[in-house]
Amino acid sequence: MCQDKILIETVGYIKKEENLTTVENNIIPNTFVLENLQPFPGYHGANLPEKLRPRSLFLIVTKEYSFEEIARISKKIKQNFQYDFNASIGHIYFKTTTYTCIRIKYLKSFTFLPELQGLFQDEGIKFAKHKSIDSKGLIIINKQFYVAELEDGLYDDLEEDSKFYIEVPKDLPWDVFKEITLNIKNNIDNSDFDAAQGVFYRKEGIVEVVRLYICEGETDKIKTIHKLYIDKIKKYK
Repeated sequence: MCQDKILIETVGYIKKEENLTTVENNIIPNTFVLENLQPFPGYHGANLPEKLRPRSLFLIVTKEYSFEEIARISKKIKQNFQYDFNASIGHIYFKTTTYTCIRIKYLKSFTFLPELQGLFQDEGIKFAKHKSIDSKGLIIINKQFYVAELEDGLYDDLEEDSKFYIEVPKDLPWDVFKEITLNIKNNIDNSDFDAAQGVFYRKEGIVEVVRLYICEGETDKIKTIHKLYIDKIKKYK
């Protein structure tokens, strides 16, 4: 990769589809929490996150909260909560229902979750009542990004290993994006990567990206995938 890196701190969102299931234990009773048991379903390599710690947890809430509200509340909670976590507002779309959620990452143990939920409740956050779900959902999470632009249109995530972002020419409906991704996977030698849609907000305007979860060091493969996405997306009317 190029030695001259441009560091970028910005906000945007990630859109992805994952299998979600209800968390039954280590939660405040009668609250609704979901987890993703397979956070990168398109990737099956050796460098997946630790299996025994929570990956992403989704605290389902009863009303809409802004990005700024959750950011302010999280900053305040971190002054009284001794464990690391990251909180972002988002939405989960199932076939017939949409839920607003607070996505929690980096929590090292499920046993810390009830305390964290309680601190959110102390700040006025109201959690939805328990429901049992085991289904695929489309997730959109508003979040902060800290990336390095390694070369034109190619970004390395500086907070999470194995995540890269490739700039693409336009947004696509999710079903079309899935179809293009499957086509790319079927036409390269090593199809072991996971893909999601995303957006960076930059001074010049919205930057459409694809988030790749892929083995570190596979520079040539990332560039090949990048070119394939650009070529196929340009052909979509």
